[in-house]
Amino acid sequence: FVFSEGSNLTPAHHYPDFRFKTYAPIAFRYFRELFGIKPDDYLYSICSEPLIELSNPGASGSLFFVTSDDEFIIKTVQHKEAEFLQKLLPGYYMNLNQNPRTLLPKFYGLYCVQSGGINIRIVVMNNVLPRALKMHFTYDLKGSTYKRRASRKEREKCYPTFKDLDFLQDMHEGLCFDSETHSALMKTLQRDCRVLESFKIMDYSLLLGIHILNSNMKEKEGECCQSTSDAKRPGGQKVLYSTAMESIQGPGKSGDSVTMETTNTMGGIPAKSHKGEKLLLFMGIIDILQSYRYV
Repeated sequence: FVFSEGSNLTPAHHYPDFRFKTYAPIAFRYFRELFGIKPDDYLYSICSEPLIELSNPGASGSLFFVTSDDEFIIKTVQHKEAEFLQKLLPGYYMNLNQNPRTLLPKFYGLYCVQSGGINIRIVVMNNVLPRALKMHFTYDLKGSTYKRRASRKEREKCYPTFKDLDFLQDMHEGLCFDSETHSALMKTLQRDCRVLESFKIMDYSLLLGIHILNSNMKEKEGECCQSTSDAKRPGGQKVLYSTAMESIQGPGKSGDSVTMETTNTMGGIPAKSHKGEKLLLFMGIIDILQSYRYV
């Protein structure tokens, strides 16, 4: 319990008394150790500065926050999603232990805040899209075209998240990779999809962020859209295999053959558009906490 007047373990605060519950602490500690997250770093990332709220283009109604150091995403989840994650843990850990280089979400903790008869469940995950680089395009891709176009309301946002039909329109000739990067990416995606299939998970998406390296976008950004480049991922990165490039490259692969003329790629995957623009791609599989079921 966390009391408003404080205790010998917790400081006083101006909120009603609440209870903070942690689920499967030993299991999630193994997950954090697998990705090299030290306990002190984990607590410092989450607790040292206020969390930053992010917009959610989806229909889930979940709230999203990112830590000030850009390392972790905190997402509110429903009771059934929290239950499914707990059932998933043993097999999921085994798969990530064998293949830590994956685009699957990495779960670092599951918690519940209980106050006034209300339960708020939150999960801590890896952050796919660094805020230090502007994402000129962001897509939520499912591999389907049925009702897969961003709504008018979403398009009016300063930083909208587009969908499959928008991607086909914007990138009608696809994205170009060098052969090694393409092979590594395809192998990773195929392996990850097999893992999801084995758990009967199907309602997931590929979150794709595209940063254009050599494009003068100033005239297209508009005055209302302020850059988020003041939010830097610290030099001492806390999490192993957390960037897109690390997630697809095997040991000893640094991506040197496709390194671009920039010293700060933030771990993005280098690619080119059909126009020849140099791109950095940031991606990860999201929304996996829904198992297949008959309705």
